[in-house]
Amino acid sequence: MKREELCDAMNLLPDDIIHEAEVVRTRKKRRNKMWLKLVSAAACVCLAVVGAVYMMSPEEGSRTVLQWSDSFQAEDYFKYNLSYDDTSSIKSLADSIIPYAASRYFSDYRAQMEQSGAIPAMPNHPLYSCEVRYNEDGSIFSVTHAWHQQGDTYSDLTITIGYQEVEVIQDCICIEVDENGNIVEPAVTVTERDGIQIVAEGNEGRTKTITFQNDTAWYQITGSWGDGYAPMVALLDWVWEHPVDFEMFAMEKGVEITGIKLADCPEAFAEQIPDFETLGYFLGENYLQLKDGVPYTFEGHYYTGVTPEQVEDGSYFEMDGWAEIHWCIDTQPDYYDLKNCMGDISELEREQIIEALTENSNFSFLLDGVFIKVYCKDAVEAWKAVESIKR
Repeated sequence: MKREELCDAMNLLPDDIIHEAEVVRTRKKRRNKMWLKLVSAAACVCLAVVGAVYMMSPEEGSRTVLQWSDSFQAEDYFKYNLSYDDTSSIKSLADSIIPYAASRYFSDYRAQMEQSGAIPAMPNHPLYSCEVRYNEDGSIFSVTHAWHQQGDTYSDLTITIGYQEVEVIQDCICIEVDENGNIVEPAVTVTERDGIQIVAEGNEGRTKTITFQNDTAWYQITGSWGDGYAPMVALLDWVWEHPVDFEMFAMEKGVEITGIKLADCPEAFAEQIPDFETLGYFLGENYLQLKDGVPYTFEGHYYTGVTPEQVEDGSYFEMDGWAEIHWCIDTQPDYYDLKNCMGDISELEREQIIEALTENSNFSFLLDGVFIKVYCKDAVEAWKAVESIKR
């Protein structure tokens, strides 16, 4: 939806709703049941607030608070959520984000946390990450666990746990529109379980959230379009019995990841990066990540046949005779990286790279145990770069 269309849509809202949205902009803090006003959350913990769950007057049925029982099924948590076709989408306009001062990562401790019961075992989700955000005084703002699975059984599940009082974000309006651009009324299901209210938003085939707050923290479980109700409720049941232990996520225990340029650490990956200057290339955009001060990943865009100025303004796209090699290095490749890897560089041949780039936009291999992925349209140029570091 374009800005003009968004404005037109907002003009259709009754005056009382507009007034309520303006109240949200006052940025007042809501305690205890504030989380009932949360309708969605991004992976970066930017919570979108729509004044209230019922801001756009959903049907009376969705205001009913269900009473949980032992016979409760996963779909019951989403009982009153409306179902729309796949062409509908959520549109948001947000100028503010929840502030935090620093981040640390605990992704490398997955096995230890599973063994200690800090997180559930998710053997079908080979990818896992854990990011913890901190306030300026070093206290924890939030913890986010994320599990990911690719392929036909695509899954992207997250648990966001907030320790500090959550603040209503100003200048944040979320509306949903159908394929014709009509505003769709939001619908949620509220369930009371052990005296705690649980809010579920979304439905099958779309992003879904389950949000609640207890005596230890507020929690939000998010599932992607590929996740059904059952895995989300399984996480809910697990969290219900395993309250977070914030002490294990103290800042000094986490891993710090920082980003710099290769020029700031020119010796990084010296054995894994070809001498592109000798090959006639210059380095454009590049990103070097350090994990606790040690080079961890690298991405560099190398160009030939053009000038830095032409790359900067984008005019080289219309030129002939230029080539680009996007060189990526990862010291800790994930499950899918290794699954698609062509093997050690010593085993690579020119014909393999030509065939790989005929079918795909990239190929990958290992050098000294380091994972390297190369994106290039010109197989001959790509092979020259690979051959130059082949030992």
